[in-house]
Amino acid sequence: MYSIVLFLPQMNDHLNIKPVEVEDLPLLRDFAEHTFRVAWQHMNEPEPFETYCRENFDLAKLRTEWEEQDSRFFLVFYKNQLTAYLKLNYNKQPYEPLDGPALQIERVYVGPEHQSLGIGAQLLDFSIKEAISSGFRWIWLSVWQLSPRSVAFYEKNSFEIFGVETFWVGDDPQPDWLMKRRIG
Repeated sequence: MYSIVLFLPQMNDHLNIKPVEVEDLPLLRDFAEHTFRVAWQHMNEPEPFETYCRENFDLAKLRTEWEEQDSRFFLVFYKNQLTAYLKLNYNKQPYEPLDGPALQIERVYVGPEHQSLGIGAQLLDFSIKEAISSGFRWIWLSVWQLSPRSVAFYEKNSFEIFGVETFWVGDDPQPDWLMKRRIG
């Protein structure tokens, strides 16, 4: 087991990033569902939202995702408290492939009490360094079009919109921007 330490300038302190092990899956599931609910429940209709949560925060489904060879989950701790998590997909292309190998940031969630402290920026930087060290030419993600704060954050960090895809919350189709950044 290893841990990666990142400096958090806004707090003059450090973050610890730990790859998720099988014994961490219940903690990851609970934190993932909590942060998803805090971020998006108020913007969704109750029935499709509950369907999505029931189907996607199931421990067996999460374990299947965790076991995927080209996916990695990370837990992020600040002062020994779980504050964020990250999921990266290696060698995954969007539906309109990029011209070279790509790393996808599938999920990055920071707990509500730790937002606006620079944790998201540090995780983005960590992801970019991971992509560069793995030889990727691109890093990409999708972000809900109704989340202008998130879109602005990625644009500020040199990501550009290059397409649209549909994210389904239950039976509710929600348009996401596909955003990319060339790194190599």
